[in-house]
Amino acid sequence: MRIFFHAERCMLCQSCVLACQMNSIGVSEVMEIPREEKPLQRMAFIFSHGTPWVWRCQQCLSAPCVEACVTGSLRHGEEGNGVVHDRETCVGCGSCVLACPFDALTPDENDDRVTKCNLCPEEEIPPCVKACQSGALVYQDPRLFAQDKRKKFLWDQKVHRETD
Repeated sequence: MRIFFHAERCMLCQSCVLACQMNSIGVSEVMEIPREEKPLQRMAFIFSHGTPWVWRCQQCLSAPCVEACVTGSLRHGEEGNGVVHDRETCVGCGSCVLACPFDALTPDENDDRVTKCNLCPEEEIPPCVKACQSGALVYQDPRLFAQDKRKKFLWDQKVHRETD
């Protein structure tokens, strides 16, 4: 399972980023966020050529960050379930941050370690996906996502030909 982003559906509300940050510190209400605790930055919202993008770990099959990790804190999950980060063994050297082409790992200022999207394995659906009211974020099997994209493309081609 992976998180996919549909930029055309995004309303720029950033509720996904807030939900991720709230989950990182274990609170369910915005008013419960302690002032002294800074949430982990596991995803970010950026603009690329005027298009909004939710930036998070791409869970690469051949992950440069895993290769660069000197302590083995980053590794591939069981059954190809993305890239897992063990915060306990992370020394915060930053070699993974330098190696990641997606800028998906960020230094955690709270304890001199690195943080990244972990797909929230304790949740059935990641909080960022649950919080996305427009359906811009979806959590599904990559094969099913690709199949849906192909169907949409073929449908769009059919509609386009019929209107010409």
